[in-house]
Amino acid sequence: MTQVLITGLDITPSFQLNDLAISLGNDANGEDKMAGECAACGKWAGSIASRLERFNIFCRADFYREWRRRMWERSIYDAALNLVGVVRDEPTTLADVAKYYNEEVGDVVWEFSQQLRGWKAVTLMYGFEERILGIAEARGMATPCALNDEMFPYIWGNNVYLQSKIFVEYLEYAQRAKGLLQTIELPQRTEKDFESAMRKGNLRADGVV
Repeated sequence: MTQVLITGLDITPSFQLNDLAISLGNDANGEDKMAGECAACGKWAGSIASRLERFNIFCRADFYREWRRRMWERSIYDAALNLVGVVRDEPTTLADVAKYYNEEVGDVVWEFSQQLRGWKAVTLMYGFEERILGIAEARGMATPCALNDEMFPYIWGNNVYLQSKIFVEYLEYAQRAKGLLQTIELPQRTEKDFESAMRKGNLRADGVV
């Protein structure tokens, strides 16, 4: 099935398209490291990429596995940076989070990456943390961090994220101390709920280690 990730573009009030992808410099092979680009997969991926590129929008045509990784990476960007930012005493933008609270973001996203491997068999692409922070620093200067009750089920209420202990602690603090998410009933978690779904030991078919 053809699917498109369009978070790498912006539509102005005059219906002009702007490319939001950024360059993070060259990698070890001398190739340009891109972040925040659009991506498409499926039967018509090439056609979609060509149409966007006619409007100067960079778009990757990926196999589904790579597209899925990019989709999760963008979802993590929206969930983690906004949550880490809203618990501050002063209004905070996404760029502020990338500059001053990147270690906290790193703790959250790395725990997400472990949960994704266990629950969804998804391994994020190398450099995902650099790309997430790079997009925020380059494009998030005017974007205040926020939690939206209506969008909670689609961003912060993702069941994979709710397996992350540190993430749930941030949510509980935002609700209890900051008065946010007042219409949301956060799930009650025990230590067992935060255990990884990754099987430990060897992977014998009979389950014996």
